[in-house]
Amino acid sequence: MPVYDQVKQALQDILAPEIQALKAEIRRLDEKIDVRFREMDARFKEMEAKLSALDEKFEARFRELDSKFEGLRHEVRTVLEIRERLAALEAKVGITRP
Repeated sequence: MPVYDQVKQALQDILAPEIQALKAEIRRLDEKIDVRFREMDARFKEMEAKLSALDEKFEARFRELDSKFEGLRHEVRTVLEIRERLAALEAKVGITRP
């Protein structure tokens, strides 16, 4: 057997098992990474759901507050109208306020 073939065979005998072992390790790590990505994806979806629920709660609360403020605006307008009418009546009657 020529020297080239012997060197080639020796390298294959030494490197081939190492390459196969490395390929197996890469596959194992790839599977491990896939599992981690699936876990992270599930966590992100969970967080997304929680944030969405919080967003809905905030929106509902803001609508509630907006409704309350609208009611207060209406009451303030009514009070101002009553005040203006009272001032007009006082002016007609001639009542002066201190």
